[in-house]
Amino acid sequence: MPFERLALALGLILVGYLAYRLYGWFVLRRLARAGLTLDGYTLGKPAILYFTDPGCAPCQTVQDPALEEVASQYGERVQIIKVQALEDPHFTDSWGVLSLPTTFIIDAKGRPRGVNHGVARAPRLVDQLAAIGETPPLQGEPGTIDSLT
Repeated sequence: MPFERLALALGLILVGYLAYRLYGWFVLRRLARAGLTLDGYTLGKPAILYFTDPGCAPCQTVQDPALEEVASQYGERVQIIKVQALEDPHFTDSWGVLSLPTTFIIDAKGRPRGVNHGVARAPRLVDQLAAIGETPPLQGEPGTIDSLT
């Protein structure tokens, strides 16, 4: 009896995890098919699209410093576009944002290639940029964060 309950619980956890991964895959595919419509994005450069809100404590204490670190490492070679999620809920919903902070990794061709629902620290963002072919960061090249408010 206890083994059966454990197996059932593990099965439910696995089904939930797979549903979450499938949802992320579906959102990225839908966005790729629809085409990227994003003010401030320059085609030909990878980008990190960052959904935030002034009242989001993890955004201010963890995600903002992580993005500033990535911007300082990559400089002008990566765009970081900050979106105030609650100011444009239709745009936020169209990207499938479930929680704040949420970051999307966008390749140089304008295709969304990765999503982080929740905090993503700088090493994870650097790894995701490397996975889409962005060369290792340069030292000493200044970076900026653009804002879509």
